[in-house]
Amino acid sequence: MNHPPRKKLLIAVREEDMPLARAVLGFDFDVVCCHTIEAAKRMLGEGIDVVVSGVHFDSGAVFELLQHVRSSSMHGKLPFFVLLDSGHRYSYSPAIIHGLKTAAKALKATEFIDLAALVEQFGRKEAVEILRRGIRDASVQQ
Repeated sequence: MNHPPRKKLLIAVREEDMPLARAVLGFDFDVVCCHTIEAAKRMLGEGIDVVVSGVHFDSGAVFELLQHVRSSSMHGKLPFFVLLDSGHRYSYSPAIIHGLKTAAKALKATEFIDLAALVEQFGRKEAVEILRRGIRDASVQQ
């Protein structure tokens, strides 16, 4: 039985966020993990299909990475997801979340996703499936 090749994701998150990233993304994708902006920029040339970056990546370098991707003639069309986990560890005001979402949209992120809000709205299992489906769909459309 032939399976389509798995999409290759560049996951740009802090090391301590890898367990959450792995739990959310599962094993549906080939994953390349980067914890610094320099490593992420280098890995873009490795056949990446989608970029997924946490807002805390490399001390807040998510928007620098997004700008780098969007300004690249080679990678500018890659789907780019900005993820925030506003649950447990952090307490964000609605204004901060709105500001992060607005910045992501202004820089042309494919999607800004607040994982905690998604889980609250749909439950954990459905929220994870929504995120995975969004990444799969975006990688097919590019």
